[in-house]
Amino acid sequence: MREKKDDITRTSTGQETRTNVVSSDEPVPSRERADQALHTMTVLADSPDVFETFFDQARIGLALADLTSRYVRVNSTYAALLGRLPEDLIGVPFAEVLHPADRRADAVDLNRLLSGEESTVQSEQRYVDPDGRMTWVLNGVTVVPGPDGRPAWFAVSAQDITERRRSEEELRALSAALAEQAVRDPLTGLANRTLFEERLKSVLSRDTRTGHTTAVLFLDLDGFKAVNDSLGHSAGDLVLRSVADRLAASVRPSDTVARLGGDEFVILVEGATQEGVHALVERLRSAVTAPVPTLDLEVGVSIGVALSTAGKRDAQALLNAADQAMYAAKPG
Repeated sequence: MREKKDDITRTSTGQETRTNVVSSDEPVPSRERADQALHTMTVLADSPDVFETFFDQARIGLALADLTSRYVRVNSTYAALLGRLPEDLIGVPFAEVLHPADRRADAVDLNRLLSGEESTVQSEQRYVDPDGRMTWVLNGVTVVPGPDGRPAWFAVSAQDITERRRSEEELRALSAALAEQAVRDPLTGLANRTLFEERLKSVLSRDTRTGHTTAVLFLDLDGFKAVNDSLGHSAGDLVLRSVADRLAASVRPSDTVARLGGDEFVILVEGATQEGVHALVERLRSAVTAPVPTLDLEVGVSIGVALSTAGKRDAQALLNAADQAMYAAKPG
């Protein structure tokens, strides 16, 4: 629960200056702390003694800059974010301490402030110190008016959010990895049934607009059960990985190779032609039936093909047709 109290500071002339201070047992969000700091800087600017104490002792980085965005004063916390001494930043423009990729957005924000479109802007930026070390900060800038009410200088606040950004990036990377695992066959790394069917539906939907032809090739290994029975499942897994690599190397980058399970594989061929599919079938047959060197054995393959022009067949019907064609191609 927060409560307000008055913080009374006596200036060198004996005059009391009263400032509202919020105390709380609850953590204050970083953006709210930045807003409070910027607001306090502008309120106390006319009370020199109070301002000096607040500015120098603040745990948040604070700075003042002229309207050309050059620092005229910074506190030690702010300077520490940049790996410099406070006096070394005087006269340095904002752009010099920013990562190059953040400079354009910063210039846009400053123009919004000067035009009166905004009174305060906040953004997440990267500060770069002289050694190239990068620090993510929550950066806030507000316009401080002069006696005539026109903009006179910029008040800046900055908080180190590097750890938070790192945690967010790690979480995004983990989420992406988990999402990728959910649509990949764990043994071969190929697409699994879920990903294959989603891509097939998407391609067929596009074909209804473009009139293109899509082919599905259904492949089943011949003699694979004997490999497992005679050499064990580790040898069988080696054969499956080898076949997966050969299939992936035989198709175009735009084609999708997937393992449905066991020794069944499917290939999605976009923009297919009869001649192109026939050549691909022969290329796949040669690749799959080549000996597996480490095991000194060969397996055969049966391949079924189904075509859909302008998306006339839906995904499941096309897959079923390719499956039936594969069984029809099985050796008697």
